Amino acid sequence: MKFNIILGVLVVAVGYLTCKNLQKSATPPTAATQPAPATQDEGSGYNWNASHVVQGDNPDGAYTRQTQEPPRMVNVPIDALPPATASRRAYLSTGYWHLNMAYQPSDTTVHVNYKPKWLHFREDQTFDILIKNKVVDTGRWNWDEAKNEIYLSCKDPYINNTWFVTDKGFVMIWKGNTAINATGIQVRAVGSKNAPPEE
Repeated sequence: MKFNIILGVLVVAVGYLTCKNLQKSATPPTAATQPAPATQDEGSGYNWNASHVVQGDNPDGAYTRQTQEPPRMVNVPIDALPPATASRRAYLSTGYWHLNMAYQPSDTTVHVNYKPKWLHFREDQTFDILIKNKVVDTGRWNWDEAKNEIYLSCKDPYINNTWFVTDKGFVMIWKGNTAINATGIQVRAVGSKNAPPEE
């Protein structure tokens, strides 16, 4: 009987000390507040840096909606980089570049906005966009050697952006996956010494 009383007092004492310690540590530490990252879909209510936010649902849960909208115009910081190297200027200005294919998961018809376009880069870091061998827009370009990204600034929303580049010979794959470009578009640019056809 004495053992049960001592055991009961011990349980109450341990319970009291445990509750007292829990009350002291119950206040959560204050987390440092960070500013929300800039998003490309400000009006959607979502905080996603994405080309297009897919809203709604399909009965099977798969997001298959296609969005046929041009990418958002972004401010491309051409002047924030040092001038492109002489070898990069010579490489790009050798001839014409045909944007002969493009792909984006949320717009599988995006290629129709690239296939008729040709680019003609100049060593002064300007370029022309040509359709049927006629200039439809002029812009400026630069190259970030450390990140292997091409910077293109023009009025065409499908081209105006920064692009991560994978190149082999005179074929470049531009990937819309950079700090500025969240389109997810991939574009194949093929070099040619011949001017684009006029048809």
